[in-house]
Amino acid sequence: MEHIKLIAIKFVATFVLLYLVLGMVYGMAIEYILFINMVSIVSYFIGDLIILERTNNAVTTLVDFGIALAVIYLMADVLTVGGDPLIAALFSAILIGIFEAFYHRYVVNELHEQKLQAIPIRRMEYSMETSEELSDYYDEEFDDDEDDFR
Repeated sequence: MEHIKLIAIKFVATFVLLYLVLGMVYGMAIEYILFINMVSIVSYFIGDLIILERTNNAVTTLVDFGIALAVIYLMADVLTVGGDPLIAALFSAILIGIFEAFYHRYVVNELHEQKLQAIPIRRMEYSMETSEELSDYYDEEFDDDEDDFR
């Protein structure tokens, strides 16, 4: 049930953002904006469930920005936006990227019970142990024969 709520939040928020840029500024029809917004459901599964689980918020936000930019540009170019579709896609993707940065924190908090958290980057500690038996063996073996090694 959490996933349905999260998908609905993302769907509504991205629709509002796309309507502000594509609908109000560039005059795109609502049907086309809804069609473009359907990709947000695919972006939820790719970015928010798979990538966010394995990386952190910044990486997932960049991936979602890239997905939004590519999809909006390709679909706006096909659906003929008045003006430059690259600029329209860039403005839309920037707004969606800003939303995604905050949305990922919410996703992690909501799905905390399912252990969906970013994997922390840990500093690896490489240390080595030596045993007393080994150091005693070398001390006894080579103390007497110092003259042999010159």
